[in-house]
Amino acid sequence: MNDKLDQPPRPADLLFENLFRRGSVNDSFDLLADGIRSAVANSDRLLSDCRCLVESGRYASARFLLTTAREELAKAPILVDMCRVDLEKNESVLTRLCRAFYDHIAKHAYIEVLNFQDIRSMEAVREIWRIEVRKWWPAPPEDGEPDMPHDTYFDRESPLYVEYGNYDQRWLVPSDHEHGWHFQEMLGDTAITRIDKLVKPWREAVSEGVIEANILATLNRTFKRHYIGDSCTRTELSRHYKKWAEEVETESALPADTALEAPIVEWTLYHCVANG
Repeated sequence: MNDKLDQPPRPADLLFENLFRRGSVNDSFDLLADGIRSAVANSDRLLSDCRCLVESGRYASARFLLTTAREELAKAPILVDMCRVDLEKNESVLTRLCRAFYDHIAKHAYIEVLNFQDIRSMEAVREIWRIEVRKWWPAPPEDGEPDMPHDTYFDRESPLYVEYGNYDQRWLVPSDHEHGWHFQEMLGDTAITRIDKLVKPWREAVSEGVIEANILATLNRTFKRHYIGDSCTRTELSRHYKKWAEEVETESALPADTALEAPIVEWTLYHCVANG
């Protein structure tokens, strides 16, 4: 018996097939643009639902929903990363990006790295990335403290599931009381307003017409000739974006300044996804 015939296709494989194999290159950019807009809209929807739960004091479920809103937003830069590589020559990178689309830890890392201020080189980007995707933080035996799982455990699993705690030696049950602190105001911000600030520039980019297939196709023409690897600096990256914005202004009604203010203008993380 062929084991492969007994296994359903993986979602990431289907995503790659649908985005890059079923239609033309133009179809790919149509789908990518629609996917980015959909991810932003769904993140907004989940944030709205999260506010309702917080107002009702349902903090545990609200924390899970807030994390899901973050992950939905992370799909936007993942899809943009797909637009920065050669769609015909970089199948391995695109395949890994399709996997990242469904990977909780990778999506967490996308949000954390791209929210990090003033990164000057891809080498520094990768150092931050390695920290954010580390799945396990073992504690020194002499400390007597438990090993620490990835942040996604505390944001996704502990607010939602009953499980038996090996360190605590008891059943761990999600409690609104234990998760209420996550939504307390600090320095004028709350967990919800912090995520909303991340969504806002994407929301504006959609309304200003930046997230359109022709704009992404221009991004692809600019970037597919330049692999953004360890040697890339902020200066070099900025030069590529300036060229893209100038071409966008020439080819469409979108001003170069508007393009350069969009959240697209950030470090690309496909090199991190592909190489760790």
